[in-house]
Amino acid sequence: MTTADAHRGKTTLLGRMGHFLIITAYLWLLLAVYTLHNAVVLPDWGLAAHLGAATLKALVLAKFVLIGEHLKLGSRAEHLPLIWVVMIKSALFAVLLVGFNLLEELLVEMIGSHHDGAGGDVLPLSSAATIFSLAIMAFVSLIPFFGISELTRIIGEERMRELFFRRPKTVEPGQAR
Repeated sequence: MTTADAHRGKTTLLGRMGHFLIITAYLWLLLAVYTLHNAVVLPDWGLAAHLGAATLKALVLAKFVLIGEHLKLGSRAEHLPLIWVVMIKSALFAVLLVGFNLLEELLVEMIGSHHDGAGGDVLPLSSAATIFSLAIMAFVSLIPFFGISELTRIIGEERMRELFFRRPKTVEPGQAR
């Protein structure tokens, strides 16, 4: 292995880690806001404990998003207008995240950490209304994420950085942009 290969590998690893951290931060922000809402609305809701759980959940869900990206989930729609690509990817990844969340709940229940011996529903999220509600929240939450991701894919990372983090160039009246 040459030093150029090692440097390229290190750069790729850092880029992937940065991408993972961005996804995690976005998901954590959503889960933290939801947790804060519950802490305000529901009595006896432990904010600190649930923020810790939100952090772990964001890490796990971010890994599932990376798996979906690696499997190129929704990439067949990339020839469509941007709005459709964003909606299709948001829907597919919402189904993926809800599915993995249900699988996680099932595994936790099977391991027995929440088993009280009373029988009944296997999953706390077993009602169709709860699952549907979670899917809608995931779908709507992923729209801005995929909107920015797809726009970045189309115009490039450098242009996105320029648009978001640099002062816009002023255009004189009558000048073309």
